[in-house]
Amino acid sequence: MKRFAVLGHPIGHSFSPIMHTASFRSIGFDGEYTRRDVPPETLKAALDALAQEGLDGVNLTIPHKQLAVPMMDALTPEAKRLGAVNTVRFKDGKMYGHNTDGPGFLAAAKALLDFTPQGETAAVIGCGGAGRAISLSLAYAGAKWIGLIDVDQVRAKQLADEIQSQTQTRAEVITVERLCEAHLVAQCSPSGLAIMPEPAAPASAFRPTQVLYDIVIPPGHPETPTMRAFREAGGTRCANGVRMLVEQGALSFEFWTDGVVADRNAMLAAVETEVARHG
Repeated sequence: MKRFAVLGHPIGHSFSPIMHTASFRSIGFDGEYTRRDVPPETLKAALDALAQEGLDGVNLTIPHKQLAVPMMDALTPEAKRLGAVNTVRFKDGKMYGHNTDGPGFLAAAKALLDFTPQGETAAVIGCGGAGRAISLSLAYAGAKWIGLIDVDQVRAKQLADEIQSQTQTRAEVITVERLCEAHLVAQCSPSGLAIMPEPAAPASAFRPTQVLYDIVIPPGHPETPTMRAFREAGGTRCANGVRMLVEQGALSFEFWTDGVVADRNAMLAAVETEVARHG
């Protein structure tokens, strides 16, 4: 049996075990996926212990993604570019760090919104771990302009500078009033979670021809507060974070298994059922 886990702190909210188990059953894969609560100060010890236990790989979530980078024996080009690791493979006594967040977002945006970054404009709300990965992935995929919004202006400016130093994309810090300049709006802040139930931007900030991808997974309802504000503005093409979760998880599994294809439909159905149950 192949064994995997997701590490985070806290971790009780994670849908990853449910969706991976659904895929394992669907494709007849002999695997087990669990979750483990690991405080950040014990991450290195936990990774070493899991490698000794014989696990094949782990996912990392908040607050471990950037902490893990120097702990890896090797990084994939994606992990190097994004400066974060959300997927670790244990192989031949070494730890290989990868990042599937950005590719997972791009795959979800293409599948649900028919959005491809090349030559496009985008605005990203929230420049933390996920927002940073998504912003850089949009830039590397050829977006011509990215506007960044964050409560931490210094963090947003640093990300803009990083994007412009590494890619051909023009990036700048903007206000919510300039959201209308972007074709894609990526909502990556905690807006829509219990700690921040308000929309990330008012309806007046959007225009109907935009597309909105909100990476938040709202419990019990398919629409986040920001999606509702977007619809109030006449927008119709929007999505929540379920598909991104599925895509990044499937890509992690394929990294661990040298390309065994996950059942994304089974993963999607499992997460949607669980989200509805938590309403």
